[in-house]
Amino acid sequence: PAPRSNHVRVYINNNYYGLYINVEHIDEEFIKSRFTYNDGNQYKCLWPADLNYLGEDPDLYKFEQNGRRAYELKINEEIDDYTDIAHFIDVLNNSNDANFKCKMDEVFNTYDYLKVIASEILFGHWDGYIYNQNNYYLYQNTTTDKFEFIPYDLDNTLGIDWLDREWGTRNIYDWQQHGDNYRPLYERIMNDSELRNQYTYYMRQLITETLDIDSLFAAIEQRRDMIAPYLENDSYYSRDYGYSMNDFYNSYN
Repeated sequence: PAPRSNHVRVYINNNYYGLYINVEHIDEEFIKSRFTYNDGNQYKCLWPADLNYLGEDPDLYKFEQNGRRAYELKINEEIDDYTDIAHFIDVLNNSNDANFKCKMDEVFNTYDYLKVIASEILFGHWDGYIYNQNNYYLYQNTTTDKFEFIPYDLDNTLGIDWLDREWGTRNIYDWQQHGDNYRPLYERIMNDSELRNQYTYYMRQLITETLDIDSLFAAIEQRRDMIAPYLENDSYYSRDYGYSMNDFYNSYN
């Protein structure tokens, strides 16, 4: 499940304020449209949401960073019960290697997450869970009683880099940030031969079957040419980082 997006021209009191990307919010309406029901807990997970085990007490996972919770409950906030995510993190971290895959299958939609890993790494999404312990949602799907992983805020992709890394050549089995907190959800999957092989299959399928490079480039260029005229008339475009239209066209290379 992924949010829909498009481009919008923003006017306030008939004054043009520029071209923006409009991304569907991952809220109760989104959850209901994708999973039929929206009565399960939904957590917005931001840095440093590494999914490491902190203990049995669910309240331990209510810790705050920069004035907000790293695992911020967005549905059922008034109940404020973190028992489900505490149990998930316990299973994730403390199941032994022999039964890790089976135990995880009881609490997590693992195989859909393997597809997420393949997609995020293929497109170089370094500001997500795997590299930056950031930008994802977890939803406790009450139909299956399993957590679903939903990526979020995928603007740092396709070659965008703030960290001086070679994302296009980084090892897809060792993609996490080194010298930083453990990433159990990614690293334990890479250490499980069956899950690792299934992930490899999904990655190969994306590259050899799903993605037609010529069609992909044509679609990207079509969007570039569609939005370019509106950027040319957007006096606010250069105010964030000083980007020009030359920067805009160069970014596609």
